[in-house]
Amino acid sequence: MARPTFSLTDDQARLLASRVAALQATYPYDSRNHRPFVRGFLRAVQEATGQLYSPAIYQRLLAAFAPERRPSTATLAAEKQALALEDVFHLKQGAGNATESVQQSAVSSTQLHAIVSDAVDAALVRSARFGPTGSSQADFYAARLHDTEQELLAARAQAAQLAAELMAARQAISSLEQETERMRAVVTQQANAVEKLGTEVTDHRKFAMQAIEESRGEARVWKERCVILEGQRKMDAELLETFRQKAYRAGAAIPEALLQNKPR
Repeated sequence: MARPTFSLTDDQARLLASRVAALQATYPYDSRNHRPFVRGFLRAVQEATGQLYSPAIYQRLLAAFAPERRPSTATLAAEKQALALEDVFHLKQGAGNATESVQQSAVSSTQLHAIVSDAVDAALVRSARFGPTGSSQADFYAARLHDTEQELLAARAQAAQLAAELMAARQAISSLEQETERMRAVVTQQANAVEKLGTEVTDHRKFAMQAIEESRGEARVWKERCVILEGQRKMDAELLETFRQKAYRAGAAIPEALLQNKPR
Protein backbone atom coordinates (compact mmCIF):
# COMPACT_ATOMS: atom_id res chain seq x y z
CA MET A 1 0.00 0.00 0.00
CA ALA A 2 1.47 3.35 -1.08
CA ARG A 3 2.16 5.99 1.53
CA PRO A 4 -0.12 9.07 1.47
CA THR A 5 1.38 12.15 -0.16
CA PHE A 6 2.84 14.57 2.38
CA SER A 7 1.49 18.11 2.34
CA LEU A 8 0.99 21.07 4.67
CA THR A 9 -2.16 23.03 5.24
CA ASP A 10 -2.10 26.79 4.73
CA ASP A 11 -2.12 27.42 8.50
CA GLN A 12 0.71 24.94 9.03
CA ALA A 13 2.74 26.51 6.23
CA ARG A 14 2.26 30.05 7.61
CA LEU A 15 3.22 28.94 11.12
CA LEU A 16 6.28 27.09 9.86
CA ALA A 17 7.37 30.05 7.71
CA SER A 18 7.22 32.40 10.70
CA ARG A 19 9.20 29.94 12.84
CA VAL A 20 11.84 29.51 10.10
CA ALA A 21 12.25 33.29 9.78
CA ALA A 22 12.89 33.51 13.54
CA LEU A 23 15.37 30.61 13.33
CA GLN A 24 17.21 32.26 10.43
CA ALA A 25 17.73 35.35 12.57
CA THR A 26 18.71 33.32 15.64
CA TYR A 27 21.09 30.92 13.85
CA PRO A 28 22.90 32.56 10.94
CA TYR A 29 24.06 30.28 8.14
CA ASP A 30 27.12 28.19 9.07
CA SER A 31 28.24 25.58 6.53
CA ARG A 32 30.25 23.70 9.21
CA ASN A 33 27.46 23.28 11.79
CA HIS A 34 23.81 22.85 10.83
CA ARG A 35 22.69 21.17 14.06
CA PRO A 36 21.35 24.19 16.06
CA PHE A 37 19.23 25.33 13.12
CA VAL A 38 18.13 21.77 12.29
CA ARG A 39 17.14 21.15 15.92
CA GLY A 40 15.00 24.29 15.98
CA PHE A 41 13.56 23.48 12.52
CA LEU A 42 12.46 20.00 13.61
CA ARG A 43 10.78 21.46 16.70
CA ALA A 44 9.02 24.04 14.49
CA VAL A 45 7.74 21.29 12.18
CA GLN A 46 6.51 19.30 15.18
CA GLU A 47 4.82 22.41 16.58
CA ALA A 48 3.11 23.10 13.24
CA THR A 49 2.03 19.51 12.43
CA GLY A 50 2.21 17.70 15.78
CA GLN A 51 4.25 14.85 14.26
CA LEU A 52 7.75 13.61 13.51
CA TYR A 53 8.74 12.68 9.95
CA SER A 54 11.48 10.86 8.11
CA PRO A 55 14.70 12.66 7.08
CA ALA A 56 13.44 12.70 3.47
CA ILE A 57 10.36 14.74 4.46
CA TYR A 58 12.53 17.16 6.41
CA GLN A 59 14.81 17.62 3.40
CA ARG A 60 11.77 18.47 1.27
CA LEU A 61 10.59 21.01 3.85
CA LEU A 62 14.07 22.56 4.10
CA ALA A 63 14.22 22.86 0.32
CA ALA A 64 10.92 24.75 0.42
CA PHE A 65 11.45 27.00 3.45
CA ALA A 66 15.27 27.23 3.81
CA PRO A 67 16.91 26.05 0.58
CA GLU A 68 20.39 27.22 1.60
CA ARG A 69 20.34 24.84 4.57
CA ARG A 70 21.39 21.38 3.40
CA PRO A 71 22.15 19.12 6.38
CA SER A 72 23.00 15.48 5.80
CA THR A 73 20.52 12.64 6.24
CA ALA A 74 22.52 11.43 9.25
CA THR A 75 22.25 14.86 10.91
CA LEU A 76 18.49 14.97 10.34
CA ALA A 77 18.10 11.41 11.68
CA ALA A 78 20.20 12.17 14.78
CA GLU A 79 18.30 15.36 15.58
CA LYS A 80 14.98 13.60 15.05
CA GLN A 81 16.10 10.85 17.41
CA ALA A 82 17.12 13.41 20.05
CA LEU A 83 13.76 15.21 19.73
CA ALA A 84 11.84 11.93 20.02
CA LEU A 85 13.79 10.90 23.09
CA GLU A 86 13.10 14.31 24.63
CA ASP A 87 9.36 13.75 24.05
CA VAL A 88 9.64 10.30 25.63
CA PHE A 89 11.34 11.83 28.68
CA HIS A 90 8.54 14.37 29.10
CA LEU A 91 5.95 11.62 28.76
CA LYS A 92 7.62 9.60 31.50
CA GLN A 93 7.69 12.64 33.82
CA GLY A 94 3.94 13.10 33.42
CA ALA A 95 3.06 9.50 34.41
CA GLY A 96 0.36 9.48 37.15
CA ASN A 97 -0.52 5.82 37.81
CA ALA A 98 0.27 2.26 36.75
CA THR A 99 -2.16 2.22 33.78
CA GLU A 100 -0.83 5.51 32.41
CA SER A 101 2.72 4.25 32.89
CA VAL A 102 1.99 1.12 30.86
CA GLN A 103 0.38 3.19 28.10
CA GLN A 104 3.26 5.68 28.04
CA SER A 105 5.76 2.82 27.98
CA ALA A 106 3.95 1.51 24.91
CA VAL A 107 4.10 4.96 23.29
CA SER A 108 7.77 5.33 24.21
CA SER A 109 8.54 1.89 22.82
CA THR A 110 6.70 2.73 19.59
CA GLN A 111 8.67 5.95 19.24
CA LEU A 112 11.89 4.08 19.98
CA HIS A 113 11.00 1.56 17.30
CA ALA A 114 10.34 4.41 14.86
CA ILE A 115 13.70 5.98 15.74
CA VAL A 116 15.57 2.76 15.15
CA SER A 117 13.66 2.20 11.90
CA ASP A 118 14.65 5.67 10.68
CA ALA A 119 18.27 4.95 11.61
CA VAL A 120 18.12 1.72 9.64
CA ASP A 121 16.56 3.53 6.67
CA ALA A 122 19.37 6.10 6.80
CA ALA A 123 21.93 3.32 6.96
CA LEU A 124 20.34 1.63 3.95
CA VAL A 125 20.56 4.90 2.03
CA ARG A 126 24.26 5.18 2.90
CA SER A 127 24.81 1.55 1.98
CA ALA A 128 23.34 2.19 -1.45
CA ARG A 129 25.83 5.02 -1.88
CA PHE A 130 28.97 3.29 -0.60
CA GLY A 131 28.47 -0.28 -1.85
CA PRO A 132 29.52 -3.46 0.08
CA THR A 133 30.74 -1.51 3.10
CA GLY A 134 27.29 -0.04 3.57
CA SER A 135 25.72 -3.50 3.26
CA SER A 136 27.54 -4.74 6.36
CA GLN A 137 26.35 -1.67 8.23
CA ALA A 138 22.80 -2.37 7.10
CA ASP A 139 23.09 -5.92 8.40
CA PHE A 140 24.35 -4.56 11.71
CA TYR A 141 21.46 -2.11 12.00
CA ALA A 142 18.99 -4.80 10.99
CA ALA A 143 20.31 -7.02 13.79
CA ARG A 144 20.09 -4.12 16.22
CA LEU A 145 16.50 -3.51 15.07
CA HIS A 146 15.64 -7.15 15.79
CA ASP A 147 17.26 -6.90 19.24
CA THR A 148 15.34 -3.71 19.93
CA GLU A 149 12.07 -5.38 18.98
CA GLN A 150 12.82 -8.22 21.40
CA GLU A 151 13.66 -5.72 24.14
CA LEU A 152 10.41 -3.91 23.33
CA LEU A 153 8.41 -7.11 23.85
CA ALA A 154 10.26 -7.82 27.10
CA ALA A 155 9.65 -4.25 28.31
CA ARG A 156 5.94 -4.54 27.54
CA ALA A 157 5.72 -7.86 29.40
CA GLN A 158 7.59 -6.39 32.36
CA ALA A 159 5.32 -3.34 32.36
CA ALA A 160 2.24 -5.57 32.40
CA GLN A 161 3.73 -7.62 35.23
CA LEU A 162 4.54 -4.50 37.23
CA ALA A 163 1.01 -3.19 36.68
CA ALA A 164 -0.42 -6.48 37.96
CA GLU A 165 1.89 -6.41 40.99
CA LEU A 166 0.90 -2.81 41.69
CA MET A 167 -2.79 -3.72 41.54
CA ALA A 168 -2.20 -6.65 43.91
CA ALA A 169 -0.26 -4.38 46.27
CA ARG A 170 -3.08 -1.84 46.24
CA GLN A 171 -5.60 -4.56 47.06
CA ALA A 172 -3.38 -5.75 49.92
CA ILE A 173 -3.11 -2.17 51.19
CA SER A 174 -6.89 -1.81 51.02
CA SER A 175 -7.34 -5.03 53.04
CA LEU A 176 -4.79 -3.84 55.61
CA GLU A 177 -6.55 -0.49 55.90
CA GLN A 178 -9.87 -2.25 56.54
CA GLU A 179 -8.23 -4.51 59.15
CA THR A 180 -6.64 -1.46 60.75
CA GLU A 181 -10.01 0.28 60.98
CA ARG A 182 -11.55 -2.83 62.55
CA MET A 183 -8.71 -3.09 65.09
CA ARG A 184 -9.00 0.63 65.83
CA ALA A 185 -12.70 0.16 66.60
CA VAL A 186 -11.87 -2.79 68.89
CA VAL A 187 -9.18 -0.79 70.69
CA THR A 188 -11.57 2.14 71.12
CA GLN A 189 -14.20 -0.19 72.59
CA GLN A 190 -11.68 -1.71 74.98
CA ALA A 191 -10.44 1.74 76.01
CA ASN A 192 -14.01 2.78 76.81
CA ALA A 193 -14.49 -0.42 78.84
CA VAL A 194 -11.24 0.22 80.75
CA GLU A 195 -12.30 3.81 81.45
CA LYS A 196 -15.69 2.63 82.69
CA LEU A 197 -14.03 -0.02 84.88
CA GLY A 198 -11.68 2.60 86.31
CA THR A 199 -14.65 4.79 87.17
CA GLU A 200 -16.39 1.88 88.89
CA VAL A 201 -13.23 0.98 90.85
CA THR A 202 -12.91 4.61 91.98
CA ASP A 203 -16.52 4.62 93.13
CA HIS A 204 -16.03 1.34 95.01
CA ARG A 205 -12.90 2.71 96.65
CA LYS A 206 -14.72 5.84 97.78
CA PHE A 207 -17.56 3.72 99.16
CA ALA A 208 -15.08 1.41 100.97
CA MET A 209 -13.18 4.35 102.46
CA GLN A 210 -16.44 5.91 103.60
CA ALA A 211 -17.53 2.57 105.18
CA ILE A 212 -14.15 2.25 106.91
CA GLU A 213 -14.43 5.76 108.32
CA GLU A 214 -17.94 5.05 109.55
CA SER A 215 -16.76 1.78 111.15
CA ARG A 216 -13.91 3.61 112.86
CA GLY A 217 -16.31 6.21 114.22
CA GLU A 218 -18.69 3.52 115.44
CA ALA A 219 -15.80 1.61 117.05
CA ARG A 220 -14.71 4.76 118.88
CA VAL A 221 -18.26 5.24 120.19
CA TRP A 222 -18.45 1.63 121.42
CA LYS A 223 -15.00 1.91 122.99
CA GLU A 224 -16.05 5.01 124.88
CA ARG A 225 -19.23 3.26 125.99
CA CYS A 226 -17.20 0.27 127.16
CA VAL A 227 -14.93 2.52 129.23
CA ILE A 228 -17.98 4.20 130.81
CA LEU A 229 -19.67 0.85 131.47
CA GLU A 230 -16.47 -0.58 132.94
CA GLY A 231 -16.25 2.37 135.34
CA GLN A 232 -19.91 1.99 136.20
CA ARG A 233 -19.43 -1.73 136.83
CA LYS A 234 -16.55 -1.04 139.19
CA MET A 235 -18.62 1.52 141.08
CA ASP A 236 -21.54 -0.94 141.28
CA ALA A 237 -19.22 -3.67 142.55
CA GLU A 238 -17.81 -1.43 145.25
CA LEU A 239 -21.28 -0.28 146.25
CA LEU A 240 -22.53 -3.88 146.35
CA GLU A 241 -19.56 -4.91 148.48
CA THR A 242 -20.31 -2.06 150.89
CA PHE A 243 -23.95 -3.07 151.24
CA ARG A 244 -23.01 -6.71 151.69
CA GLN A 245 -20.56 -5.95 154.45
CA LYS A 246 -23.17 -3.88 156.24
CA ALA A 247 -25.69 -6.68 155.79
CA TYR A 248 -23.30 -9.24 157.27
CA ARG A 249 -22.65 -6.98 160.25
CA ALA A 250 -26.38 -6.61 160.79
CA GLY A 251 -26.69 -10.42 161.05
CA ALA A 252 -27.76 -11.31 157.54
CA ALA A 253 -27.17 -14.90 156.47
CA ILE A 254 -24.27 -15.58 154.19
CA PRO A 255 -25.35 -17.27 150.94
CA GLU A 256 -24.50 -20.96 150.59
CA ALA A 257 -22.57 -20.36 147.35
CA LEU A 258 -20.27 -17.94 149.09
CA LEU A 259 -19.74 -20.41 151.96
CA GLN A 260 -18.80 -23.16 149.50
CA ASN A 261 -16.32 -20.92 147.64
CA LYS A 262 -14.82 -19.54 150.86
CA PRO A 263 -11.23 -20.66 151.23
CA ARG A 264 -10.37 -22.82 154.34
